[in-house]
Formats: sequence, C-alpha cells, structure tokens
Amino acid sequence: MNNRITADELMQRGREHWDTGYEHVSEFAVYLSRVHELSFMRSEKVMDTFGLSSTEFDVLASLRCSAPPHIMTPTELQRSMLITSGGLTKLLYQLEERDLISRSVQEKDKRSKLVHLTAEGKGIIEKSMMALLTDEDEWLKTVLNDKELKQLIKLLRKLNTALEDQLMKK
Repeated sequence: MNNRITADELMQRGREHWDTGYEHVSEFAVYLSRVHELSFMRSEKVMDTFGLSSTEFDVLASLRCSAPPHIMTPTELQRSMLITSGGLTKLLYQLEERDLISRSVQEKDKRSKLVHLTAEGKGIIEKSMMALLTDEDEWLKTVLNDKELKQLIKLLRKLNTALEDQLMKK
C-alpha cells in the first residue's frame, strides 16, 4: 500500500485534471472504497494470526452466527458469502481437513452434506472475532468519538438499506 497515492491526493488530481468537477458523490465513492480496502487489510493481518483466510473466517463466522448447533447447508452458506459453489466446496474441504468443520449427509437429500461448526472451529472463530473487533474498536476510537461513530453507522445503515431495497429485492 505504501506505493499508492492517498485518497486525498486522488481527489486533488481529479479536481485539477477532470473538468467535470469532483462533487460529493465522487468523494463518497473514493473515500468509502479506500476505507473498505484499508479496513480489510487491517482485518487480514488479525486473521493471519489465527491462520485463517478471509473466506475461511467468513465461513466460520456464518456458521457461528447460525442458531445452535451451528449447522447450515452449503447453499445457505453460499447465500451468505460472495463465493462460487465450486470455490465453497474447495474451502469446505480445507476447513474439514483442519477439523474446523465437519460434514454429514442429510437424511432427506443424500446429495447434500450439512456443514457443522466443530468445537475447535467455534473456538478459533470466537477468538479471532474478538481479536478483530478489539483491533477495530481501538482503531476507531483513535479517529471517531462515540457520537460520530453512531452517526456514521446510522448513515451507512440508511445507504445500505436503500441499496438492498433497490438491488436485492427485485
């Protein structure tokens, strides 16, 4: 990331060299994209300490967020993630090999295997999630006060809801 220009520099270049002008929407897009990218980089460092890739973390977190005993079908998992079915199958084999999940055949549909979060998988996702949330909390508190953070969350939720209503409910 050190060789990349900052978002402020990118915005300044746009203002100087793009005669249509840079309005708030452009700033929103650039800053939101860069915050997402940089936040993801921070998260990956934390996940690395637990030996998890971001997609492995996503699978374990999805399972952990499901009702006990933390079992989902591959289709349910895929709907909660941005991954192809082939990519998910490969990922499930890797997690199963590490004993972070187990799989069992469904009685009603023997072609599909249920995905179970193991005790070891539950332990690692809970520890890694706590480390990730602690890291993000410490970082956010250096930048935003509680009122600003609540306002930001409220605005992001509003934008998210509008986009979901437009794009996902059609």
